[in-house]
Amino acid sequence: MTATDDRIGIAGTVLATIVFAEVVALSVDGPLLATIAAAVELVGGLLILGLLRPSPSFWRRFAVPLGLAVLAWAWIASPAWFAVDPFGRHWSAPDLLPQASARFLGGIAMMTGAAAIGWRRGGVRVTVDRWLLLGLIDIALALALRQYNPDMVWGIDKGDLRERFTGTFLNANAAACYFAVLAVLAAGRGFSLALDRTMSAPLIVHIVAPIALLGGIGACVITGSRTSLLVMLIALALLAWQFGRLWLRRQRGAVRGVMVAIGVIAVLLIVFGLLGDATFDRVADIQTDWAVRADLWTLYGRLAGQAPLGYGPGGLDDAALHGFATIHEAQIAWFVHSAHNVVLSLLITGGYPYLVMMALLTIALLFPYFRRAHRLREPMVVAVVAALAVIFVCASTDVALDMPALASAAAVFAGLVWGRASRFVAEAAGDQAGMRALTSASAGEPATSPSA
Repeated sequence: MTATDDRIGIAGTVLATIVFAEVVALSVDGPLLATIAAAVELVGGLLILGLLRPSPSFWRRFAVPLGLAVLAWAWIASPAWFAVDPFGRHWSAPDLLPQASARFLGGIAMMTGAAAIGWRRGGVRVTVDRWLLLGLIDIALALALRQYNPDMVWGIDKGDLRERFTGTFLNANAAACYFAVLAVLAAGRGFSLALDRTMSAPLIVHIVAPIALLGGIGACVITGSRTSLLVMLIALALLAWQFGRLWLRRQRGAVRGVMVAIGVIAVLLIVFGLLGDATFDRVADIQTDWAVRADLWTLYGRLAGQAPLGYGPGGLDDAALHGFATIHEAQIAWFVHSAHNVVLSLLITGGYPYLVMMALLTIALLFPYFRRAHRLREPMVVAVVAALAVIFVCASTDVALDMPALASAAAVFAGLVWGRASRFVAEAAGDQAGMRALTSASAGEPATSPSA
């Protein structure tokens, strides 16, 4: 192992450990914990950049995503810079702007550090390996806490969620999203181990990957979260369809059938064996819950339309309390502190400009993968993309991205995908340039001619 490999290993460990610590600490859901986490993220991001020292080529390519991220941060932070806001924003909770600004900067640091890791060979693999191991530790902690006192997490009462498993979160659906992500990453790592025999991996990785897959599935199931369970199973099925077929082609006919049967039976036994009465009751209530969710979206959609520039970070509660149009809206939403939809959440926080900036940032981060690196079919990279999709789907119906730890995880995944895909594109461009130079030289033209 070279010194470069050591630095990549340390950087991946730092990144995964920060998110793990946030998940264990109640997803740092609260102003104080979130501010402390933001400071740790900033230090961690700087440490990763100091270890890896990204090349000028990295910074040139990363300039667009980084610029968009800074622009979005400035939109959130800037009301505190002026005595009279030049855009006419009158946000509800100006005292929360410093904390929100710090959180956003922490997210930028995590995203940039992840991009620098993904840019290096083996960076995604190392980070996912650490993530899986730490995820198993989190499941063990969560089960221990549940055994000690099922009504509390770290001594804090779970309130209405006492009957549900919430991991080290205080929200069962957010915990389910995290466990679903763990299972998807473990599946990607498992396929990479099965398909790429040339890449050696420590024995512990071969042990951790299947355990993390089964543990993630099981932990997700017992939370009782319907959306996370469905999305996780779909993501796992898509990964199996894409990479499982490649693996099966290498097996003999009889072995192939046995392997498929064992895999399907194992997953079904885990899912249906762990589904309890509480989960089936929640499935039975899906129509009623969906109607309530639709009413919430109607309320928050109306509020978003009334404030094109948003209400500011933490402004949702004040906007809702002053915006209830009926007694029914007050009854279903007075205790709700999230829009339960990522688009509505962005609109209420920063209005249409903020939504556009964040959409452009997401596109810029994923563009190299979907547009230019379409031939990049590494199982772990595809699994990271799938994990990111799981988070966004969960955030479309629930509070996933309102949890700082899951928001940090999304920033990390997007950075890893951008880094790996951009490096793939850069290497492909370098190979093409080399071929053109060889062709020009063989034709008697200078390699520096315009046609080279």
